[in-house]
Parts: sequence; structure tokens; C-alpha cells
Amino acid sequence: MKRTWLLASLTGGALTAAGVCGYLAWPSKSPADPPKAADAPAVHAAAAPSEEPAQLPIGPAVPLSPLGRRGFVTDRAAAERAIAFRPFDPGERVTEVALLPPFHGEQVSANEGIGYAYARGGTPWTLLEWPRRGGSLDAFPPLPAEARCAAVYAIGGRAKPRGIAWTTPHGLVLALTAEGSAAPGAIHAEFRRLVRRGACA
Repeated sequence: MKRTWLLASLTGGALTAAGVCGYLAWPSKSPADPPKAADAPAVHAAAAPSEEPAQLPIGPAVPLSPLGRRGFVTDRAAAERAIAFRPFDPGERVTEVALLPPFHGEQVSANEGIGYAYARGGTPWTLLEWPRRGGSLDAFPPLPAEARCAAVYAIGGRAKPRGIAWTTPHGLVLALTAEGSAAPGAIHAEFRRLVRRGACA
């Protein structure tokens, strides 16, 4: 049994009227499906969104931002009203917001996530957030725990991570990625800044 995803990302919404958003199939979590690792594609997609631009029914290809390749870009107020949890604010000027397909569970609004694009220290960042809904990050290599963050994982490997994903005590999954090149130290520093702001609260 298959469930469709909005775009090549982590979590969802619905097609736009213009048909800009493509769908990817993701297996359901039936007893016959693989355990735990089945949740990892959402975060893998967050770290490496599709490079293919969306196609309109007519006219030229429409280039999408990194966040736009992961979800449905909309205004911040609308996105934050549409989700079923209180999102964490990265604390920098947000340049773009998107609704994301679910990390785990059915393709319903209660399971959808939210993504924020922002810049800090000359690096563009993307922070993605979802309700966990029983999903797991165990397919990723673990990193040392941080204050109130018992489960922290490297996206792309420990030596040269593309980002960091973690779970919170209140049932959220967050994934931070650098858009473009960023040294591992810069990625860890930005993650720790978010933790100090309450990203694991």
C-alpha cells in the first residue's frame, strides 16, 4: 500500500492549482514494511533536495529554492496556522517558509511539518520540523547528546555531515541543514545555538 508525498522532501501538503508540486511515493507503515529506517527518507530528502525544477503545464521551468524543493512554500502565518504543533523559531530573519509532507504517519494535516529558511554567519540554513508520530531517526549515525537532546544524529555521516537531526522530549523531529558548503564545525555551532534557544525543550 502506498502513500504519496508532496514534492521530494520530508513532509506534506497538497498540489497547487498550477500543478507545480510533484509527488513521490513512500511506503505505508504496515507490519510488512521495513521498520525504523523507513522514516529516514524524509530527512535524507531534507539534506539533499531534488535539483530538478518543477514544471508548469505551459511555459518554462520554474526554479525553486532549496526549501521550495522540499515542500509547499507559503506565507509564515498561514503555514504556522496549518500545522498541529507549536514550531520552534530559529531566531533569525526567516526568508521563506514551507509546509512539509509528514515525517511519519498518514498524509493528513495533523502530521505535516514546517520548514524555515534563514541566513546566519554568511551561510543559508534550512530548519525542518515535524511531529514525530512514532517515527525514528535510528538509520542515521548517532552524535553525542546535548542538553535536553538525548537523540542527536548526523545527516550524511559523522566526519562530514550535511546537517544534524534530533528529537525533542515533546515529540518533535527537527533537521538542520546548510544550503551550500559549510564546515562541520559551523554546522555543529549552529545546532548548539538552536539548542541554547530551546530547540530541545
